[in-house]
Amino acid sequence: IVIWALGVFVCFLAAYISAGDMRGEMKRIQNGGLEYRALSVEEAPRRSTSTGQVGVEIPDVRLSQEQAQQQQAPQQAAAPAMMQEESLELTPAHACVFLVMSSASLLILFYFKIYTFVKVMYGIGCSNALTQIIFYPLLRNAGIRMGISTRTLDAPAAVLCEETITYSMLAAAVTGYSVGITWLIVGFTTQNSESIPFYWITQDVMGACICITFLGTIRLNSIRVASILLTVAFFYDIFFVFITPYFFGSSVMVAVATSGGPPTGDPMWCEKYPKSDGCTGGDPLPMLFTIPRLFDYQGGTSLLGLGDIVLPGLLLSFACRFDAAKRLVGLTSDNQSPSSTCHTKPRGYFIPVTVAYAVGLMMANIAVYVMEMGQPALLYLVPCCLGTMMVLAHQRGETAELWKGPKVLIAAERIVNGYEGEYDGGVGASVEGEMGKRRSVGESTGMFA
Repeated sequence: IVIWALGVFVCFLAAYISAGDMRGEMKRIQNGGLEYRALSVEEAPRRSTSTGQVGVEIPDVRLSQEQAQQQQAPQQAAAPAMMQEESLELTPAHACVFLVMSSASLLILFYFKIYTFVKVMYGIGCSNALTQIIFYPLLRNAGIRMGISTRTLDAPAAVLCEETITYSMLAAAVTGYSVGITWLIVGFTTQNSESIPFYWITQDVMGACICITFLGTIRLNSIRVASILLTVAFFYDIFFVFITPYFFGSSVMVAVATSGGPPTGDPMWCEKYPKSDGCTGGDPLPMLFTIPRLFDYQGGTSLLGLGDIVLPGLLLSFACRFDAAKRLVGLTSDNQSPSSTCHTKPRGYFIPVTVAYAVGLMMANIAVYVMEMGQPALLYLVPCCLGTMMVLAHQRGETAELWKGPKVLIAAERIVNGYEGEYDGGVGASVEGEMGKRRSVGESTGMFA
């Protein structure tokens, strides 16, 4: 139950944070922000036959240089990152790359057993995530109160980096990497380190930070891409858990996840002589959440892979951003005022898909106990999440829009990023094609570095 609740919470939180820029813009508008005007899309009536939508309106934003600077300030303050960059929008090609790279990585680990290298690299990556998600926001806010948040490093230290480095950034990096290095030292020098509270709590916090960073950087902008990616992941998970024993003699996924497979020696013998033959191995790779089993005399830990968080989390993030985009565009339309729209929220997808994720994850946990063997969680999560999204879209008549890529998402991103200029796309235009038609008047804002 605890590992289930942790997985649902982290997936919900990471997806919710991924739409933080749109919610921040809505709050700014409701508090008396810039004025927007809605422009009718000239090509919408001509292209409306494929979607049944006519007269789609896309807000156009006209920002002066001073207004653009004012707009960037609250967005940069809200983003929990040290440096902001563009996010990556997935395409069907990325799904194919995911299949090839993931399969190759699993087979390399299965045959060459370079688990120590993977653990070190993961610890370094998590240290950076800890720095950006937790320590930098905390130390930056503390620096603001003390009046030192904007103080920068002098040469030659600052010359080594293209960006301006503040003392808050330096202190956050030192703290984050110190925690990560300490975690690695404990893991390599302590027997059964997963039972030490500092180790598994730190691992879970780092895993949550990685999930937040991933969903803030990697995004879906259509159900078409989501369907391809999750379907590929669905069969990938099943193959490497259930099918590979017929080809490789053992489950590749289980062997890699447990760093070569569980111990084969007698449990009573291994308890007395833990370093003897057959008693070593079985230490899970750290790319997962782990919680010691409570009130279980046999001990052990409950595990949940981060892939079971971030892959369905991409769909949850898409649903959350789509809901936020509809509310944001509603605030900027000509026929509605902020006071009339802030209390009228359109029917959303985020909460239903989150509930579906919780149900699917619970089904996976129940299957583990019933069948007494590891289960590919995506076997349950993908049908629940993707199926719920598709059923709701069909009931609301939004299947075609979500499949091709909601234009409301493009409109909301233009508002958030302060784009100007005529929007000349039609209703059926793809997301990728419209990205090249934007012109920025200020720095574009991303979620994470």
